[in-house]
Amino acid sequence: MIRFTCFLIGILMLAGCRTNQLSYVPSGQLIAYNSADLPSVEVQVMRYKSMRGQVLNVSQYPFFIENSFGKDWLQKPKHRAIAIGYPPQCATYNGRWHHSKMKATIRRTLQDCLNRMAELGRHLGKKCGCRLAALDERIFVKPDDLPFRKQLPAIALVKDEKGRKEILGYALTTGRTGQKQPFNFYTQNDKKVCDGEYNLASLSMKGKAHLDCFGGKIKGPALFKVAGFRDGQAYGTALVNAGDNQLILVYGLPGDEFEKRRAELLGQ
Repeated sequence: MIRFTCFLIGILMLAGCRTNQLSYVPSGQLIAYNSADLPSVEVQVMRYKSMRGQVLNVSQYPFFIENSFGKDWLQKPKHRAIAIGYPPQCATYNGRWHHSKMKATIRRTLQDCLNRMAELGRHLGKKCGCRLAALDERIFVKPDDLPFRKQLPAIALVKDEKGRKEILGYALTTGRTGQKQPFNFYTQNDKKVCDGEYNLASLSMKGKAHLDCFGGKIKGPALFKVAGFRDGQAYGTALVNAGDNQLILVYGLPGDEFEKRRAELLGQ
């Protein structure tokens, strides 16, 4: 049986062919801050259309190894694209695929991203734009520019009949918007404390979650809030009230914000 290795070096692949390689094309910064910037980005991309680039294995990018969206995207039919928020503090991501025209793929992917950035920029108090990160088998960013953390540092603040305590650990999540996305909390020793899931609309900074912790001792609906983004993943809080018991889960916080958020929550 003949086995085909699917990758692009200066030409387009057949639609639907999965690739384990990408061609890295240094391209400066293909960034749009509003719809008026989209034609300029399209023109820049067309200049790189025939460039061979440097062939890279996707294993160099955590985004395509740890992120379920990234893994799915690699298998989608062309034309396809990924856009990420810019600068890194705005680093959410989105993508499109199965477009018949390359320019339409670029424009619609970036426009979807800009719609998200309008809300995110207001929430963060920052000017957020969108950067074209990948197009078909070309990738325009280095691995450090397309990070993804499947495992997020987290702390559970528990109030029950025994008093109040903190549990240090980590959360595992897809980081994707949509319905019933998994969200689980573990101790530092890898003992599962909470099973859960969350629902988050693509243009929202808060949603609904459901957590079942300590074998059902603290269980119920939770308010799920996104405070910001770091390394391609959200950070924020989830609060569960179960009668006299309460659990506040703080996940993914950057170190410089953790102590502030911790103090606020412990004061409640």
